[in-house]
Amino acid sequence: MTDKDEREITDELRQLLEPIDSKVLESNPNEVYSLLANEHRRYLIHYLIEQDTAVPLSRIAIELFSRVKNRQLDEVTPAEQEQMRISLEHEHLPRLSEFGILPWSYGEAMIDPRSLTSVSEHG
Repeated sequence: MTDKDEREITDELRQLLEPIDSKVLESNPNEVYSLLANEHRRYLIHYLIEQDTAVPLSRIAIELFSRVKNRQLDEVTPAEQEQMRISLEHEHLPRLSEFGILPWSYGEAMIDPRSLTSVSEHG
């Protein structure tokens, strides 16, 4: 591994950990690292960090599926998008919410990326 690769990994880790309240990280470090070990959740956090406004869950699902499978957006089928949306609602978003990374409640159709930083600032 080159120094450049190590710097990129370090920068990515800092970016992923930034929204997490330090108290949560200190009290549950292994669980937080396990949470972020999941590729889908890392892509989700990165995608949300890139956004400026609230994003529909359906849009997040297609973007996330595209990134995870390394496919163009227009290649993602409605069934694959729905599969990812269900995975987001039942697994990834609740887990991120549980650790205070992203406030979210089941049934919310929009995700506000600005809430990633507001959780640690106001949590």
